[in-house]
Amino acid sequence: VSTQSTGSSGINAEYGETSLQSMMIFLLLILPALASADFAWSYKCSANQVCERVPLAETDNVYNPLPKCRLECKTGGTLWPYPTGTVEIEGALKVQPSNFHLHPVREKRTEEAFALFQSRFSKHNGSSDAKVTVIFQIANEVSELDMKTDESYRLIVQEFGGAANVVITAQTFQGGRHGLETLSQLIQCEGDDCYMSSRVTITDSPKYPWRGVLLDTSRNFMSLETIRRVIEGLSAAKLNTFHWHITDTHSFPFYSKSRPRMTEWGAYSPDMIYTEEDIKEIVKFADIRGVRVVPELDAPAHSGNGYQWGEEEGLGKLAVCVNRDPWEKYCVEPPCGQMNLANPNLYDVVEDIYRDMLDSFTGTAFHIGGDEVNFNCWNTTEEITEYMAKKGYPRTEDGFMELWNEYQETALARFQKANNGKLKDMILWTSHMTEPQFLKYLDPKVYTVQYWERSDNKQLPNLVNKGFNVIMSNYDDLYLDCGFGAWVGEGNNWCSPYKGWQKIYQNDPKKYLAAQGVTDPAKWKHIVGGETALWTEQAGDQNALAKIFPRTYALAERYWSDPTTGWFEAEPRLVYFTSAMEKQRGVYGNTLKPEWCVQSQGICKLNNL
Repeated sequence: VSTQSTGSSGINAEYGETSLQSMMIFLLLILPALASADFAWSYKCSANQVCERVPLAETDNVYNPLPKCRLECKTGGTLWPYPTGTVEIEGALKVQPSNFHLHPVREKRTEEAFALFQSRFSKHNGSSDAKVTVIFQIANEVSELDMKTDESYRLIVQEFGGAANVVITAQTFQGGRHGLETLSQLIQCEGDDCYMSSRVTITDSPKYPWRGVLLDTSRNFMSLETIRRVIEGLSAAKLNTFHWHITDTHSFPFYSKSRPRMTEWGAYSPDMIYTEEDIKEIVKFADIRGVRVVPELDAPAHSGNGYQWGEEEGLGKLAVCVNRDPWEKYCVEPPCGQMNLANPNLYDVVEDIYRDMLDSFTGTAFHIGGDEVNFNCWNTTEEITEYMAKKGYPRTEDGFMELWNEYQETALARFQKANNGKLKDMILWTSHMTEPQFLKYLDPKVYTVQYWERSDNKQLPNLVNKGFNVIMSNYDDLYLDCGFGAWVGEGNNWCSPYKGWQKIYQNDPKKYLAAQGVTDPAKWKHIVGGETALWTEQAGDQNALAKIFPRTYALAERYWSDPTTGWFEAEPRLVYFTSAMEKQRGVYGNTLKPEWCVQSQGICKLNNL
C-alpha cells in the first residue's frame, strides 16, 4: 500500500476528520432523545405521593426520570435516615455537583469532605440550570467524635435567578458532614443528568450518639478495600462507629511494633496483617466520612493464637488452653485460648499492645472485650490453680471471679499508663461480670457496657438501674451472622433465625426496658446507641457487605431518628436508598427487591399490612 502525495490528500484527511467530529457531536445530541423516544415508560407522582411507572403518553410524551420524580413527589422520599426536626422540601433543578463552589474554605478536613462529596457525582456531566455555592458555617471544624459531640446541623437551599445557595450550619465538623450527606441524598441522578431539590429547610440531629457496626477480622481476614466499603456505607447513613474486632483466639492480625511475635505466631499468613500504616490510613479514611474507628483487644478470653511465643522468650506461658481439644470443655467455639492470669509477664505484653494500638487508633473510645470466660479452662490449668491457692482464691465461681477482677483492674491500670495517665470511653461486653451479683467489680463512671444478651435478659434493666451506659447489640435482633447453616456440625447456627432488616428496624431499647418495668425516661437515657455485629465464621471479602447492608441501614434510622412508625412506612425509602447506594456509591449489599419494585413502589407491597 502506497501513501499519497501532499495536496488533495491533506484536504481529504481534514475533511474526513471534520465529518467524523460532526457525526459524533450529532450522535451525542440526538442519542438521549432517541433513548427517551425508544423507552415506553415515564414516572409521575400519584395522589398518594408515590412515584408510579406509567406509559410515556401519561406524561405528555416527555420522559420524567425516576430520580427527579422521587425528589418532587414525597417530602423526604430520598432521605435515609429520616431527619428528626423540620423537613421542608420543594422543587427540583438540574445541577452539576462537580461544579459546585465551596465557600469559605478554612480547614483541610472540611475541604477533603467536600471534594469527596463532589467525586461521587463525577460521572454525571449533564448541563446545569444554576450556579450552586455551598456555604459552610461550622463552629468547630477540628472537633473530635465522642459521646457528647453535637452532630446536629441545619440545611438551607435557596434558588434565585439562575443561582442557588446551599447553607450548612453546624457546631462541629461531624454535624456539617452530616448536612453534606443529606445534601447528597437531595441530589438524584440518571445518565448524565442530576437533579437537586431547589427549596429546602431541614433541621436534624441524632437521638443516640453511638450508631454503628462491629466487623470481626480475626476469624476471617478482611481486606482493606472491604473495610473501606463498609465505612463508606456507614457514612452514607450517618452511622458514626466502625467497631473493629481485630483480634480473637483464631488469629492476631494486628501488627504490634513492640511485640512483633504476636503476628509471627498469630497471623494466618504474612500478607494477612494490619500494619500501623494500614490502620492509620483507615482511621483517616473514616474520619473524613464522620466515622470513628474503635479497636477491640478481646481479653482475657478469646486470646489464643498469637500468644504462643512467650516460653521461647523466657516469659512463660502467656495464654493457656490454646487450641485444646475437645474444645467444648474449654471454650464456646474452636479454637480455645485464654490469658494466663498467673503469669505477671502477661501484663507487660498487654500494656505494650495497648500502647501500639493507641498509636494507631487515635479515637476517644477503646473496647477491652471481656466476654465468654470459661472457668473450666483455668480450673484445669495447674499453673492457674496453684496461683489461686497462693492468693487464697477458692476454686469456685466466686474465686474465679476474684481472679478475673484482678486482671480487670490491672489491665485497666496498664491501659491508663500506656495512654499517658488517661482513660478513654472504655467499653466491655456483657458477661458473667455484668451479672447482678458481680457488677460490684465494675464502675459505671469508667465502663460502658455493650449488651449482647437477649432483649428480655434481666441484665439489661439492672445495668441501666445501676447507672451504666449501654450500647445495644442484643443477638436476638442485631447479630448479622444468624440464620445460616452451622459451621460446626449440621443444621442451623446457634442464633438462628435470620435477623431481617425489619426486626433490626424495630430494635427499640425503650420498649425492651419498659417490658421489664423500667419506664423512667431518665433511665432510658443510659442507652447510648446500638451496633449490629458481623462475626465472620462464615463471612469474608466475598459476602461481608451483603451481610452487613442493607440491614445496618435499618439500624441507622432506628438510632438516628428513633421512629414511632413501623418498618412498613420506611420500606419504600430503604429500598430506594439501597439501590442508590449501589448505583451512586458502589456499596453492593444484599438486594432487597427486584428492580421492578424500585420503579413501582406503590404496588410492590403487601396490602394487608
